[in-house]
Amino acid sequence: MTDAYDFSDRIERVAPSATLAISNLAAEKEAEGADIVDLSVGEPDFDTPENIVEAGKDALDAGHTGYTSSNGIPQLKEAIAEKLRGTGIDADADEVIVTPGGKQALYEP
Repeated sequence: MTDAYDFSDRIERVAPSATLAISNLAAEKEAEGADIVDLSVGEPDFDTPENIVEAGKDALDAGHTGYTSSNGIPQLKEAIAEKLRGTGIDADADEVIVTPGGKQALYEP
């Protein structure tokens, strides 16, 4: 019997995710009793705040179920700029780039 799929030889060069490796190591250390602050995968150790849950429900109820602009919707960019201005950083919405995570903002070419 032959394999159902003919994979490229390049598949052999795919490396495991360093992020997941660190996450697994942190989980192992925590299971051993170590006090761990795991920043590897960006998964918070607290429940989503209720105001965010409600905003998500409102967005779904309003029919916002598709993809948005890849660099962030104007309302989000303005909210981020306003938050930055509140901390003393002079920021305009057109200077804000929204990414799906920190790694994408810092690492992706």
